[in-house]
Amino acid sequence: MATYSVISKAQLDKIREKVASPNPDVATEERKRLKEQSDARSAQWPNTLSAQRARKEKTRQERQAAEEAERVELDRQEAELRAEQRRIQIERANKILFDETDRVKAFHSKMLLSDVLHENEQLIEVKRQIDVLKKAQEQAFVEQQRQALEAAETAELKKLEEARRRAMAQRETQLAQLEDLKTRILSERAQDKREGEMLKQKAIEEAEELKAKEATRMAKSRKLAEETKAANAALQAFKLKEVERAKEQELAIEAYAKKKAEIAEERARREVEKRAAKEAERKRLADTMEDNYRQWHAKEEARVARDVAEADAKAAADAEARRKKAADLAAAIDASRQAQLRAKSAAKAAEKEEESQYVASWRARAGVLQAEEDEERVRRLAVGKQLAAFQLRQAAIKARRLAEAKIAELQEAAQLALSVQEEEEIFLRYAAECIEEYRRQGKPTAPMELHLRKKTTLETMR
Repeated sequence: MATYSVISKAQLDKIREKVASPNPDVATEERKRLKEQSDARSAQWPNTLSAQRARKEKTRQERQAAEEAERVELDRQEAELRAEQRRIQIERANKILFDETDRVKAFHSKMLLSDVLHENEQLIEVKRQIDVLKKAQEQAFVEQQRQALEAAETAELKKLEEARRRAMAQRETQLAQLEDLKTRILSERAQDKREGEMLKQKAIEEAEELKAKEATRMAKSRKLAEETKAANAALQAFKLKEVERAKEQELAIEAYAKKKAEIAEERARREVEKRAAKEAERKRLADTMEDNYRQWHAKEEARVARDVAEADAKAAADAEARRKKAADLAAAIDASRQAQLRAKSAAKAAEKEEESQYVASWRARAGVLQAEEDEERVRRLAVGKQLAAFQLRQAAIKARRLAEAKIAELQEAAQLALSVQEEEEIFLRYAAECIEEYRRQGKPTAPMELHLRKKTTLETMR
């Protein structure tokens, strides 16, 4: 049984090509086509060696192109910067040369005079403001002193009122103490008086008791004498003895009464001494309290006087400190003004020195340029000598050139006159700008205007 296989047309074509006889041209073309297709496909591959080499080469070329463009831009910028610097140097040199002319120097001197006048006006204004500030400070100080004095007087009145109140309170306390002392002394006196009256009453009672006893005894004695009057002679001796005993008793009673009187006198003397000592102690306490009050009052007056003196001294010291501060401030302002003037003069001198150095360097450079020009002229003269033969043969041409040179000289003279006129116009514009700038700054412009008018008048007269 036969077996069939189904293949595609492309496969069939490949089979036919293999079995067909080879054609060299066709095969070559086919290989080229296949090679181109392979190269085209491989060119799209990013990971091949050739693609990497191509990519690196492209990156290198792009980097070199960017660097070259950057270098070109830097060269252009440097050329512009050098041209600008050259232009600035030329303008500065021209300005310096322009400033070195006599009329510009004269005009600058008038500008400096205007600056000096303006500085003087400012100094006068500053001085006036300082005077106003000083007057305001003095008025403020006077007002402050007045307020301080009022406050001090108020505080002093409060202190005096408080001291008076304390003194009155102390006086009331002392009066209360004196009243208590007086009451205690009076009570002691009353107590002593009561004790004396009690002692006196007791002495009277004892004397009355003795008198009663003596009266009783005398009555008994008289009764006994009457009873024994009629006694016998044996009792006479006993009576005499009784009389003697009675005398002894009377003597004893008199001695006791005398001793009692001495004791009473001694007690009265002691009471007098005690009262005198108490009176002396009370007087001493009163004198001590009075001395203490006087000392306290003297101390208060001394303290008040000391406070017033300290306040006066402090006020004087404050006034002296303010005066010294004002003087220091004025000196500092003067020193600052002098320092500013010196700094300004130094800056102007330094600027002038720098300009002179620049002028000298520019003149030196001009000398170098002149030397180079002289060398060039010498070289040209040498070349002219070498071409003398040709110049002799070209006499007509030389005459024409001389005529042209004459014409050029005339043109140069006309150009020089025009340059002088332009320079005059430039100077007038520069002067007008300076005057306008000074006028905007509020500086006096009269010296510059007078100088310009004077110069115009002289030129008109010429």
